[in-house]
Amino acid sequence: MTRRDHPAFAIFYAFLARAAERGSMARLRRKVLESARGRLLIVGAGQGHDIAHLPQGVESVIALEPDSAMRRLGVKRLRRSAVPAWYVAGTAEHLPLRDGSVDAVLCTLVLCSVDDLDAAAGEFRRVLRPNGQLLVLEHVRAASRPRLAAAQDRVDPVWGKLSGGCHINRDPVAALERAGFDTSGVRDRHLAKFLPLIDPAVLGVAGIREGS
Repeated sequence: MTRRDHPAFAIFYAFLARAAERGSMARLRRKVLESARGRLLIVGAGQGHDIAHLPQGVESVIALEPDSAMRRLGVKRLRRSAVPAWYVAGTAEHLPLRDGSVDAVLCTLVLCSVDDLDAAAGEFRRVLRPNGQLLVLEHVRAASRPRLAAAQDRVDPVWGKLSGGCHINRDPVAALERAGFDTSGVRDRHLAKFLPLIDPAVLGVAGIREGS
């Protein structure tokens, strides 16, 4: 997740997200946010689509987004938030927050584009309070479907150039486990029937593993 701007992709993403929200994405966003409480950090907040699905327990939102084009297109959504919400420029690998300063971290379709998964996972653990939660909705490599996984591997170099740095063949869950998260609450889900190359997905809540 670098500080590169992708204005053309930001406009394309706005149209794609509008269609996805009318489909299953709105439901999936609500599902992953169900247990969010207190001070919430949204990593890779994009154009702010998660803001419309905040549960009542959320008190404030820090929307981290490195792409200024995405921030410009999302600022109106943040202004309509029922709780204080503001954009912060920064990357997942270097979160501009103090240790133990948030109650929950949300990652929605963002770990595909970070430059260093292990560094990002370590940062999530650093900024979370001891009883905090990592909320995860991410597409992953189709490890249980060899043909699809092979297709993802072949297409990934081109896909990344066309989609703002997205990679379709990653295993973010393994990186979270290496950072000390308990991912037993993160389950496999279907994500996008109309874009089979970014299916399957994982959805759920990860806490900090005891003794790690």
